[in-house]
Amino acid sequence: MYDLLLHRATSIVGNAEDAKDIVQDLYVHIKTRQGHPVAIANRRGYLYGMVSNMSRLFLRRQKNHMELEWESQNRDLWTTLNTSFYIDDLLMPLTELQKSIVRLHDIEGYTCMEIARRLRRTPGAVKKQLSLAHKKIKETQKP
Repeated sequence: MYDLLLHRATSIVGNAEDAKDIVQDLYVHIKTRQGHPVAIANRRGYLYGMVSNMSRLFLRRQKNHMELEWESQNRDLWTTLNTSFYIDDLLMPLTELQKSIVRLHDIEGYTCMEIARRLRRTPGAVKKQLSLAHKKIKETQKP
């Protein structure tokens, strides 16, 4: 019966490895089932129906898992986009230099010394621009 059941499961799920797991799960289910043994008139038909149902259940679970994964990825993307739009709006009144400094310092975590080296400025100039940027942001956030 194994080859027949494997062929049936493969024809439903389309993957031989998953089909082998399904047939194996069917045999485990039958062997470990609690209670009185059920008298089955057509054992072949019973097993064929069971493997068909288990294969469809496998596909349904796989589809639900993929949908949940897709929703999760889109939720993360949406959160990132909303945060990005919020930051862009927040930095809008700043000059390009101030925007760069705020992004490097407040978002990416660089020190003023590292920013100064990167932007070819003095550390004092970076600190001054950062201070002016923070002041501008606070002023624009007041109602």
